[in-house]
Amino acid sequence: MSSSLHQSSPDIMESPTSSLLAEAQLTQASAWWDSLSDAWKQAFNEVAFRRSSTEPLGDEMLLTIFTSPNHRFAGPSAPFPNMTFELEDMSGLVGIPNMELAVVIHHKLTHIREAAAFKNLRSFFIHNNLITSLEGLEGLAGLKEIYCNVNQIDSLKPLEGLTNLHTLYCNYNLLSNLDGIGEQHADTLENFYGMPNPNLKESVAMRFEREVGIRCKKA
Repeated sequence: MSSSLHQSSPDIMESPTSSLLAEAQLTQASAWWDSLSDAWKQAFNEVAFRRSSTEPLGDEMLLTIFTSPNHRFAGPSAPFPNMTFELEDMSGLVGIPNMELAVVIHHKLTHIREAAAFKNLRSFFIHNNLITSLEGLEGLAGLKEIYCNVNQIDSLKPLEGLTNLHTLYCNYNLLSNLDGIGEQHADTLENFYGMPNPNLKESVAMRFEREVGIRCKKA
């Protein structure tokens, strides 16, 4: 038998296909980064490197962030902050392709309309902001968790079609009714915390429980 058969095989080289895919992904990530506002460039720098800067992250970190399913931005007043300033929008998360969990808490968000682009989102933490409406969530059928407590939200109507919801915290808002949550949620919505809300009477919450069959819990 030829001795060459006993020699170790040469190193496997990266295929042209995978190399092209990586290059295309980096191009996409770079275009996304270039589109960011200075505030969001600083946010990613603070979260990734704990530095107050808007400079590029470098290819490796850029790809890590761009392809990550989880993103957390906790403002300076949060229990475990990773930022030194407060964001005013969520534009920096638009275009991230695989995002399943987004945490943007203790900031100055007044709306979440950009969330309409978060098609793979499963868990959304937006508590302790200044949000007045849940507009933007209507089409996110895969959402399972929403934590929107401590805001200025006055309606749950945008959640009407989100029948995969398992957990919803909407206490400490400006809700006067629970319209938007209905019998279509009864099979999945196990953790519904709608109380306390200053404008929501306990009698209204009790009637909701009787008619819909979902317990409105107090947080």
